[in-house]
Amino acid sequence: MAQNTPERTLGVIAGAGDYPRMVMESARRAGVRVVCLALRGLAEKGLDSLADAYAEFRVGALEEGTRYAKEHGVTELMLCGQVTPSCIYTMWPDATIRRLLAGLDRRNAHTMFGTLCNYFAEQGITVLPSTTFMEDHLPTPGRLAGPEPSPQQLAEAAAGMPLAREIARLDIGQSIVVQGDRVVCVEAFKGTNECIQSSVGTGGATTLCKVTKPGHDMRFDVPCIGAATIRNCMAAGVKQVVFEAGRTILFDKEEVLRMCNEGGITLRAVELPPADAQPLHAVQDDAAHARLMAQEVARLGIGRCAVVCDGVVIAVEDAQGVEKCIRRAGEYMRRLKLARLFNWLLRIVTGKPAAPPAPLVLATAEGCSLTPAQLRAAQRARIRVI
Repeated sequence: MAQNTPERTLGVIAGAGDYPRMVMESARRAGVRVVCLALRGLAEKGLDSLADAYAEFRVGALEEGTRYAKEHGVTELMLCGQVTPSCIYTMWPDATIRRLLAGLDRRNAHTMFGTLCNYFAEQGITVLPSTTFMEDHLPTPGRLAGPEPSPQQLAEAAAGMPLAREIARLDIGQSIVVQGDRVVCVEAFKGTNECIQSSVGTGGATTLCKVTKPGHDMRFDVPCIGAATIRNCMAAGVKQVVFEAGRTILFDKEEVLRMCNEGGITLRAVELPPADAQPLHAVQDDAAHARLMAQEVARLGIGRCAVVCDGVVIAVEDAQGVEKCIRRAGEYMRRLKLARLFNWLLRIVTGKPAAPPAPLVLATAEGCSLTPAQLRAAQRARIRVI
């Protein structure tokens, strides 16, 4: 039986990291009743002390979680914290999850979470933007910490932010590292922290640019910067961090500002003009997707090849060269070997064509070709070159 609750009750699906705790604290300060649905094995300990009602659920137990939310009067919901791709692919789904996933031709974070948001709407529960109650953690334009930017840093940011937005529009990633007029590293599948770490050894100071893509669904996957980001920047020699004002969450603000001031890292939020270009629509075929991505990164002057798998851009060539792109893609997919096997089994369970896990597909831009050494590297990484 549903409990008697105040008019506004917020449900928080809590994944990994500090984000769920910050949202719950902010919601409580706003006088909102909080119901926490913690994902077992991901959510931090201690969230129960911040919630009016608390329960843990395994990833994939959508029916059980929905029933619990309704019983406790949840009318609004937020998806907070990290849920890794491997966790998504290795979950054991209930019947509702199986039905929802069966309708997807391409399974990535955006299609899965978008479908989940639509499901909750059908249940009478509104999924709020991830920035709700987080206004104090969304910096406005300006320099937040560190020294005044040098002319070179201003130029890097001016060139890098539009490129980062294009990379985001193409659904490749949200971050790039630039050095002068070169894009040193592109985020792609590896995530921001590994993107920063990959820029080590490029020589000279660099700038990290982080954005949201045009038309970004703010209900999930909102860009974040925290102490770990700055720690990686310090280790990699990144001397400037520039991000999109009003659309990027700043975690551990006081610690981040202290680290930037002590480490000499310029931290700036900048306002970007409205985007003219529309987000890239899903490309159904991996080969066509890889060819398109290779053409696009070549058009942007970043590289000349791209690796795609299951509708996800795994890696693109940047200033570090083709061999590193190939090696990076092979390493990431080895990490997800078991997860991809589970995904194959999931397709069998949901009644979809049970083809073996899709291979990585590499394409080059028109007029470009790989050297014999690069072809051998791709073969060793089990990447199909088209």
